[in-house]
Amino acid sequence: MKYKIIAASIIVVSLLIFFGIRFFNAVQEDEWKVQRNAVQTAYQKTILTKANKVENYVSDQPYTVIFGEDKIGQNIIVWVGQESIYTRMATDGISAEQAEQLVLGRQPEAEVLRLMPGIINGSPVWEAFYKVLPENAGSGRYYYDYYAFHDGTYIDTYRLSIE
Repeated sequence: MKYKIIAASIIVVSLLIFFGIRFFNAVQEDEWKVQRNAVQTAYQKTILTKANKVENYVSDQPYTVIFGEDKIGQNIIVWVGQESIYTRMATDGISAEQAEQLVLGRQPEAEVLRLMPGIINGSPVWEAFYKVLPENAGSGRYYYDYYAFHDGTYIDTYRLSIE
């Protein structure tokens, strides 16, 4: 009797894991297809030869941001949108670490949660998402800062009203 319960438990857990993985794959498949298509487009229309990382950026319009390399191994960033493609050498702009330092220079108490290259009004930017904790105990406020990709010039800050 004890072995039947253990065997049944193992079967049930295995089925839950199997169907959980299938469900996750079904939910993510559309997103993975968009990313694969964006990488293929970047391979065809830019000097990108190797994709290392793919992320999504959403602002006025969505972009798939591809971090990769050209044929001689130089780091490159490609933004693939529905109607446009932008390509920049990583060395043509400031790094993510430099963008983080710009945020901390403006808001020393900030906790940077995400840094992402994006496109605003047709220009590459760094988008910094961060949280600033209030002096009294509380949940804090969330902000988006935008800096020019090429030199780190401050562009704008958006404050989220999440309470």
